Amino acid sequence: MENLTIVKGAGRRKEAEKYNRVFEKDLWTHNELGNYTNGDEQLVPTHKAIVNEDGSPIAVVGKNYNLVQNADIMPQFHEVILASKLDKTGMTQQIQYSHNGAKTKVIYTFPAHEMAVDVGDHVQLQIMVLNSYDGTWKFMSILGAVRLACMNGQVAYDAFSEYSAKHTRSLDVDVAVAKLETALEVYEANVKLWQQYAKAGISNAQATVIFQKIAGKSDRLEVLLEETFLKYKAEMGTTVWALFNTLTDWSSHAKFKNEANKVATIYNREAKVRKVLPFLKEMALAA
Repeated sequence: MENLTIVKGAGRRKEAEKYNRVFEKDLWTHNELGNYTNGDEQLVPTHKAIVNEDGSPIAVVGKNYNLVQNADIMPQFHEVILASKLDKTGMTQQIQYSHNGAKTKVIYTFPAHEMAVDVGDHVQLQIMVLNSYDGTWKFMSILGAVRLACMNGQVAYDAFSEYSAKHTRSLDVDVAVAKLETALEVYEANVKLWQQYAKAGISNAQATVIFQKIAGKSDRLEVLLEETFLKYKAEMGTTVWALFNTLTDWSSHAKFKNEANKVATIYNREAKVRKVLPFLKEMALAA
């Protein structure tokens, strides 16, 4: 691997200022009346609270949980991106929060890596970086893309392009860079597969099987997916690409029960979509 220069100092401090810090606090119990004057409160030795800057709790975690601040870890990954071979021309960064700041997702979009799936149908490379303060997400980066026509988040999966780490304050920079260097190759391979999706015809029955895998026991969700499929069939024909975009339309845009937590909801929906990707690939290759 070639030597990479990671620029630190003022650049890292500026990047860190984009994120609020959180704090660890002891966790106490008290009686139902909330009376702290009679000595009934007790320290909870097995857990601790994570609070934001104004002292409001955002999570309760085990006492051995290692808190990793966004302001410490995110700037390091930002430096890895800047040092990578990716074309950063026009690169954008979007920071999103869920669950009162307990979960964070940072989306990097790379317009210079735009590719066509079909005539007039383009996607751009995205890298999503996640961290949490409630123990639900370890620090990780995930490869994806965005379809420009509808802004659906296109779900890609390849273990070699993902990076994850236990909660420590420092990245393994060499590993992170090595993973990131495969991102463009994996993205291009996924686009080539999506190009096959656009040409691969399927039956309505095949699509329904996929919708049932996503919906599980939810008849309402299955109906929603079938209705959304009609829209994409009209645009793209009855193809695997229409099926795929039906799924990503749901994961990106379908109604959220709690708008404040939609970042986490989208992540959970995308995880469901990833599970059916092998079936879509099989359909495309068999067509």
